[in-house]
Amino acid sequence: MATSATPQNAIPVGKRGRVELQPPSHAWISWCILLAYLAVFVEGVALLAAHHGPEILPRLSAAQFHLCSIYVLEVAIALGPGWCAMSPGWTCGELIAHHVPYTFTVMICFALNQQHKWILPLVVVLLTPLNEGLFIINSLGAPGWVSKVRRSYGFLVIVFLIASEIHTWMQVMQQHWADNALVMLMLDQLVFPAIYYHFNLLIMYLKRWKKTRSL
Repeated sequence: MATSATPQNAIPVGKRGRVELQPPSHAWISWCILLAYLAVFVEGVALLAAHHGPEILPRLSAAQFHLCSIYVLEVAIALGPGWCAMSPGWTCGELIAHHVPYTFTVMICFALNQQHKWILPLVVVLLTPLNEGLFIINSLGAPGWVSKVRRSYGFLVIVFLIASEIHTWMQVMQQHWADNALVMLMLDQLVFPAIYYHFNLLIMYLKRWKKTRSL
């Protein structure tokens, strides 16, 4: 996804000049982002273990703010110095495609006070920061088995996430259809690109398994 806007510090690799971002120049930056991701993951585990009623909404709101803040920071350092703590493996375009639409959709959800209808996927997605964290751990020089653990965990959590997204999406659409809330019904479709994106990730995992017969 190399473009004229690709940071100068990016690394050209792969086919057709694919350009990947560099890790931060100082390891402590990667460690700070790693700890931030792990903190959000802990928030997600605690929320998943809790009763999914309206009483968790303040904690859910805080956890989502933390995750979106990390995403905004990562996009900023990708567009600025051309760094990505999860590199190698990420281009600037891929990072933006992963972080920006999610942050935008969550902002709309909370701005319209719809978070109480999407509690399950909003909680489940808080488990994904462990996947990002394992990317960073790998970038910091972890042994090869960490990548296998990350891919296994990533596959399972994405399956869980897709199931929660589709289940909640159908429930919310039925409710808005019954209420004749056509504007909200249209806004419900903002989750469809996320479902499509996650489905493509599953296809990628399955293709890798079919090709290598390994994680």
